[in-house]
Amino acid sequence: MHTPLYRRQHGATLIVALVMLTLMTLITLGAINISTGNFKIITNVQFQQEATAAAQSAINQVLSKGTYLSEPDTAPTTLTVSVNNEDYIVELSKPCLRSSMDIQNMELSDPDIWKCTDSAAYKPGVPAGTLCAQVIWQVTANVAPIAGSNTAANITKARVQLVEGAAIRMDKIEANLIKQTAANVCS
Repeated sequence: MHTPLYRRQHGATLIVALVMLTLMTLITLGAINISTGNFKIITNVQFQQEATAAAQSAINQVLSKGTYLSEPDTAPTTLTVSVNNEDYIVELSKPCLRSSMDIQNMELSDPDIWKCTDSAAYKPGVPAGTLCAQVIWQVTANVAPIAGSNTAANITKARVQLVEGAAIRMDKIEANLIKQTAANVCS
């Protein structure tokens, strides 16, 4: 007499079920790792965009004050900027001089001649415009998330640096004095 087939298996179903359960657990853990990585990437992209906006806002704030470039030693070092209800500390480095070029009389139209007068470029007896210079400054802003904030960028230690150029007309003598000070010139 033959024993039925189902009596000869001796736990094979249990072993197959455990192998399948292990495979499903490994697939689930892999999916969790992928989604966590994707979340970090998305958070970093969001932080980068918001931090870039904060850096741009801080640069615009200091450039609009007028004395930031003409008196680089008085430049602020940090500003707190809020973007999408998230605060960012923006560290501004001292502006440095990229280049300075004298403006010739023939390059100036009549209204332009007076644009250099902000820093007493107009001198009696000197042909108008000969004391003007076009000065290009480099402004650098570094942004990091505020320590202790709930920003996911704190987890990944993401940072943003924005380097921007700004051109202004200023007194040629003043521009030459700034150019002669090595600490004011970009390295």
